[in-house]
Amino acid sequence: MLLRPPVRQLALLLSCQFGAARRLPGTGCASLRFVTAAAAIRAAVPVPAPVLSINPKLDATLPYRALAFYAISPIAQPDEAVESHRAFLTKRGMVGRVYLCEDGINAQVSGAAEQCAEYRAYCHDQLGPGAAPEPILFKEDPCDELAFPRLRVKHRSLVPSGELLGGGASGRVASLQDRGRDVSPAEWEELLAKADGGGEEGGGGGAPIVLDVRNGYEWDERAETPVREGLRGTTATPTYFGARLRAAGFEKVYKLQGGVQHYGNAHAAAEEAPPRWKGSLFVPLGGASSEVVGQCVHCGAPTEAFVNCGNIDCNKLHLVCEHCLPRTGGFCCEPCSTAPRRRPPVTSLADLAATQGAPPGQPDPNRLSSVKPHNVGRKEYDADEHGCAPAAGSEVGGS
Repeated sequence: MLLRPPVRQLALLLSCQFGAARRLPGTGCASLRFVTAAAAIRAAVPVPAPVLSINPKLDATLPYRALAFYAISPIAQPDEAVESHRAFLTKRGMVGRVYLCEDGINAQVSGAAEQCAEYRAYCHDQLGPGAAPEPILFKEDPCDELAFPRLRVKHRSLVPSGELLGGGASGRVASLQDRGRDVSPAEWEELLAKADGGGEEGGGGGAPIVLDVRNGYEWDERAETPVREGLRGTTATPTYFGARLRAAGFEKVYKLQGGVQHYGNAHAAAEEAPPRWKGSLFVPLGGASSEVVGQCVHCGAPTEAFVNCGNIDCNKLHLVCEHCLPRTGGFCCEPCSTAPRRRPPVTSLADLAATQGAPPGQPDPNRLSSVKPHNVGRKEYDADEHGCAPAAGSEVGGS
């Protein structure tokens, strides 16, 4: 976790960016028009060099890569961009999910190392320019197999419907083009050093306040969280919380570039542990200590094992220890263990890997379609009445 200095005024944001993780252990006419439009913008706006964040502790000889990034950059014709990206990825046999809209792109894909390099160059070439361009930060990890079962490329908003509508306390309307300034891990350390020393930033206003805006299951109760009551009605996703702060009147908003994963990778490249981080991430964090800070939701014992609640309508991702897992079956609470729409119990840590995502071409055990009989509707399904598929790690049932 990032240690919060006991000071106020300046807001800094800490984010894991998309909050997602991979499973552990021919261009047509429409595409041509999209490329031409991007080229016209590129001629007028300098494109900042991209940043590649990798964990030097991982095995770079592995054949595949898991690549994650986002870019806030106007896309005039997102439907055409969808077809262009789908054709590019399909031709190379890449998998994952890519969302594009008028505001930009959010992508998590997997392919061979050279294919991911080609896609990075393709996206930098087409999506780098913007009204307030920022360098695209690509986070890439080596893996021994494709990290996703299939490819999905969709025209989908990067922000939930209505998330950024309306003005803040200042009367300004939140804008994705005004989300604060990215700072490198080195700049981040400099700002926090000022907080440690009680100094002021930029000549006034006090030292920084650090906000951890990751998902609840990532910070839980052992890290500082945003003072959301200060921004009434705010439920902004981590990547865009800065836009709401700016609209609310905060003048100096800084974002940790690439989130804590890039922070860890940068320190690992320098052969040092991240000085302000404890614990782990879904993906390996470069240079991090082995200290376990997670706690079982049932007994409070130290653990880093996590599972989605077996109640499909709950699905809460929670930490559980090896002693409580057999007793709870992977359910987060007693009521969930008897819910009508539930998965088979997970009773051992060895089975947890099967709940964290399906291998390519296999059914996902977290999906209802992998649990219920194929001839029973989603709303009609009741585990006590219709039965369910075998436990995690076993062959699953109907689709």
